[in-house]
Amino acid sequence: MSEYNQILYPTHVHSETHPDTLARTAVLFGMDPPPVQQCRVLEIACGDGGNIIPMGFELPNSEFVGIDSASIPIQHAQRVIERCGIKNVTVQALDLMEFGRDFGTFDYIIAHGIYSWVPETVQQRILAICRDHLSPSGVAFISFNTGPAGRIRQLTRDMMMFHLRAAGIEADPVREGREFLQTLVDLADETSIWKAVLWEETVRLSKRPDSVTYHDELGSGYSWAYFSDFAADAERSGLQFLSDATLSDAIEPPSKPEAAEALERLAQGDVIKYQQYLDFLVFRGFRRTLLCHSGIRLKRSRFPERVQTLLVASPLSKSSVEPDGGVVFTKRRASASVTTNSPIVSLALERLETDWPRAKPFAELAREIAEQVPPEQKEDVPAVLAQGLLKLAANKLVDLRTHQGPLAASVEERPMATSLARLQAEATNLIATLLHTQVEISDPQSRRLLQLIDGTRDLGALVSAMMPEQGVSRDDTETNVRAALEAFRGMGLLVST
Repeated sequence: MSEYNQILYPTHVHSETHPDTLARTAVLFGMDPPPVQQCRVLEIACGDGGNIIPMGFELPNSEFVGIDSASIPIQHAQRVIERCGIKNVTVQALDLMEFGRDFGTFDYIIAHGIYSWVPETVQQRILAICRDHLSPSGVAFISFNTGPAGRIRQLTRDMMMFHLRAAGIEADPVREGREFLQTLVDLADETSIWKAVLWEETVRLSKRPDSVTYHDELGSGYSWAYFSDFAADAERSGLQFLSDATLSDAIEPPSKPEAAEALERLAQGDVIKYQQYLDFLVFRGFRRTLLCHSGIRLKRSRFPERVQTLLVASPLSKSSVEPDGGVVFTKRRASASVTTNSPIVSLALERLETDWPRAKPFAELAREIAEQVPPEQKEDVPAVLAQGLLKLAANKLVDLRTHQGPLAASVEERPMATSLARLQAEATNLIATLLHTQVEISDPQSRRLLQLIDGTRDLGALVSAMMPEQGVSRDDTETNVRAALEAFRGMGLLVST
């Protein structure tokens, strides 16, 4: 029986795997990817559907297929799909080696958290599926452990595995493994580099759920690869490196200008060498890599020009103005902030604030800003705006999208959340949004309200349902419900009907 049937691996949304994220990056690199509004998506090792099922709500006219070798997580996913009444997502238990041609082609293929935990024959099968089943302009996502940090993690895994075998430990191997590493940290010489390395690994593992550590560090399979070797394997399979899935890694050079210049000199124009040298520099241990077919000609420059073909959204809110005129914007539900002295960027962020969580076409936004600046600045708006928004996007302060999702522009007369969000609110604090993010709603009353907004109740009915037995007036309850509904809309939980 699969280890993943015995101890379930928690799955949730991964925004970097979403088809729109993959399409956005493809556009930035000069591709013409399939429209995500009507696409086919395959997720390999989908687990209990925590990542792929929300996509079905976000892209209702697209088709999603999930496969996993473990039957119990698949059964859980099938129950969720049935309870939610979603028709465009199917999952099945399947040995990856039996994946056949009858599955057809997919515009986007996702293999997150599997490549480094399967034998080499299965790794090659994953690449072959991407080659044989990816549509001509499609994008594949594969994540994997990489060096140099992957080598360190291999060492700590080997040491924990040795200790567990030598001590004959079977019960609670995660706790025993962590305690063993902590013992080494405590005993190591204070001046040794090894103590610092062990401490970093101990801290990293302490922040992970036990079930994740069990599979990722102590499971039967574990490997890592240098990026250059992975890229070579992909090339032999008829695929090429497109980009990193994380926008900051894809388009932002190292923070030190001299570092970027040095890497360019070392790589001598070779993209793969550059990425490998970058991994050495930043001590990377995990990659989220995008691939496409080898025949596609990619454009690895002039990103601001292609930003102008996308839609833009921003979770920033104007919070203050500095004495020097700089405008401070703060990210909703987060501590991140940014200060800009560019009137063009500031005007754009203020405009996007009123639209959030919905996006606006760049061209439309640029026209609106051009109407508000002095005549001599009008021609500069597109270029300045594109450059500024691209930098903000690389720092996760702006979203670049290829389409407008089914997000409510306002709290409608009979507001509605997805059936998945309502189902999740019954049992957990973590709720998947229509932005393919996850929000934590810890307040029981807020989760109760979320379960009620199914499109059948207007504000009055919701207020009546949320009235406490005593102590709070109807007017106060209505105020609280209105505020909660608006907060839900800002989180991307309300559907446009």
